[in-house]
Amino acid sequence: MAFFRRLLASLSRDNRGNVLAIVGAALVPLTIMIGSGIDLSRAYMAKSKMQSACDSASLAARRVLLNDTLTTSVETTGKEFFGFNFPQGLYGTAAFTPTVTKPSAGVIRVAANTTIPTVVMKLFGFGSLPVAVTCDASLNFVNTDIVLVLDVTGSMANDLNGTPKIEALQDAVLALYDELAPVQTQLESQGLRLRYGIVPYSSTVNVGRLLYAKDPSYIRSSVTIPSRVANFNADVYTPQTPTSSGSWEYASGSYTSSACQSWVESSSTTGGGPAPTATTVTRYQGTSSSSGYSQSNDWGYSGASDTSGTYRSCRRWKVVETTTYATGSQKAFSSWTYQQTTYDLSNYITPTGTMTYATSGAGTVPAPGGTYNLRQLAASGTGTSTSTATWNGCIEERDTTTSIDGGTSLTIPSGAKDLDINLIPSSDATRWRPMVPDLIYTRSGGTTSQTSTNSTTTSGWILNYGYSQGYWACPTEARRLAVWDRTSLDTYLTGLQTVGGTYHDIGMIWGARMVSTGGAFGDACTYYNSMPCNRHVIFMTDGQQTAYCNVYTAYGVEQNDMRVTGSGSCTDQLIRHEQRFRMACNAAKNLGASVWVIGFDTALNSNLSGCASSSEQADTASNRTALIAKFQQIGNKIGALRLTQ
Repeated sequence: MAFFRRLLASLSRDNRGNVLAIVGAALVPLTIMIGSGIDLSRAYMAKSKMQSACDSASLAARRVLLNDTLTTSVETTGKEFFGFNFPQGLYGTAAFTPTVTKPSAGVIRVAANTTIPTVVMKLFGFGSLPVAVTCDASLNFVNTDIVLVLDVTGSMANDLNGTPKIEALQDAVLALYDELAPVQTQLESQGLRLRYGIVPYSSTVNVGRLLYAKDPSYIRSSVTIPSRVANFNADVYTPQTPTSSGSWEYASGSYTSSACQSWVESSSTTGGGPAPTATTVTRYQGTSSSSGYSQSNDWGYSGASDTSGTYRSCRRWKVVETTTYATGSQKAFSSWTYQQTTYDLSNYITPTGTMTYATSGAGTVPAPGGTYNLRQLAASGTGTSTSTATWNGCIEERDTTTSIDGGTSLTIPSGAKDLDINLIPSSDATRWRPMVPDLIYTRSGGTTSQTSTNSTTTSGWILNYGYSQGYWACPTEARRLAVWDRTSLDTYLTGLQTVGGTYHDIGMIWGARMVSTGGAFGDACTYYNSMPCNRHVIFMTDGQQTAYCNVYTAYGVEQNDMRVTGSGSCTDQLIRHEQRFRMACNAAKNLGASVWVIGFDTALNSNLSGCASSSEQADTASNRTALIAKFQQIGNKIGALRLTQ
């Protein structure tokens, strides 16, 4: 014991070699610090790589999520993307299986937990370090406006693999709605919104009532159309009170009783005329007081030359009724003139308004007569055949120009008021015309007038859809942007009518108007509740552009109105409408809308595919299943994918 006390006292007085001891003692914690840094760096790199893999996995899985349903396909996609970006065993990590879940509507969550072995720290009892990641992905939906421009032409009623194409379209639109329903709920909970507008189109669109409700001055109250006027210039001859005179007629020595009866009861005869020449009616009877045959009075009558035997003299009473005619108080139909005719429609376009019009040249008008359009004739004629019509809501487009000749320019000429999407009506040139199919009568192309003297002839066609001619069509009324519930949307889609020919230009013109923040409606938004708005047009068709010369469309009857071609021959009308379609597509995209194009049971030509905002946004669907999938995919892609955690 005394020895150790002397050693320690000696060491305290002599400090040579202390540094070595101190360094030796410090090596242990220093080694721990350096080793933990190395191992933690490896763990950090592994976690960073895993996080990147997690992010890509959640985004990929969210992209294939349909109907907000977590399926095996969604889980498999997420796990495959995770494994591709972070293979098992990377950095020496222990085996693990990522999990894919749906914690809330529209959100996909991917999580993974593993460990990474240590190199240095295991010397001190730390054999591994934990590594865990989690990430959420959703679609970055903000306020969203979607305008559906839907081809509802007659071909959409055709069966495709046993299902009418219009029914497949209805199912596809509902599939789009179902795909976006969770997002719609999320947006509404945050004071935002998802809205749909719908434009069914064929050879025109049904938007007239919507325009009138917005502002009655948007609709013309007077139109000039291919129709006919009735010329009432023929004199009407009014019969005066007829006069009668009677006398005996005799036949002697040649009649049996039956032959005498036949002679006496001969049919009446007419004579004279036509008016104003007097007319006569001659009648025969037994006596001056009896119209029937009397054998005792008429066969072998008293004083006759033959009063007995088989053959006797015969007599009958002859009555002549004479009618004379006067003129001056009325005029009758003389001819139809088929020409451009102006009509006042101020009552017809009102919500409860109707229109009475003449259907033939029957009846008379007061002298001195003259020329009457069909509405004037119905109001002025006596005994005139008439009918009553109510506006169906379909429109003729406002004024345009014939300078759009089928070229490649996408610049809209100043005269093309129909293609000026945001132009608010301020004159008849910029107002829309109500369609009046009941008043439409065509004439030969390029002519200014034609005449017919038949009071009932149509000289061409009266253009009534539903009759054998079928030369005009009015689709179901469009709907402005609004928040829909599924039942209301289903009811509307079920009521879609399939009528008419394919005018892509009129469909896209009104799709652009519906998705615009300005113009007649100005329904779409740039911001709503301080949040931005995304706008989309989904254009679906089952056919190529058509253009008719003798059909009543949104541009009138081209062979007579000549608004697009300037010529009644219509030889280049189709390429002119195709150029209008390209201009309308370009206008929609210039408004900031994203355009999607779907060809259903039809190929996409360059006009249709070029209408889409990108090549990825133009595609075809060959059947009902493919069409539903295409609408679902669009719904899935309309919002930008983003990581939320």
